Amino acid sequence: MRSKKELKEEYQRRKSRMGVYQIRNTANGRIFVGSSSDLDAIWNRYSFQLDMGSHQNAELQREWKAFGKAQFVYEVL
Repeated sequence: MRSKKELKEEYQRRKSRMGVYQIRNTANGRIFVGSSSDLDAIWNRYSFQLDMGSHQNAELQREWKAFGKAQFVYEVL
């Protein structure tokens, strides 16, 4: 098992992907588009915020609460 220090160093060495993504509500077809300097981390962060009810996009937050996580798809464009 790798140490915490090794895991931290490995994380810091990784190259992050930048670009544009969409979060699509499959129940009603609405799409929320954004960009990020770390595409691999943004979905994890946003889904956590949405689960906690603290996402800054009020419309997306309302739909997440109404339709549930299973109705949303994260896609890199």
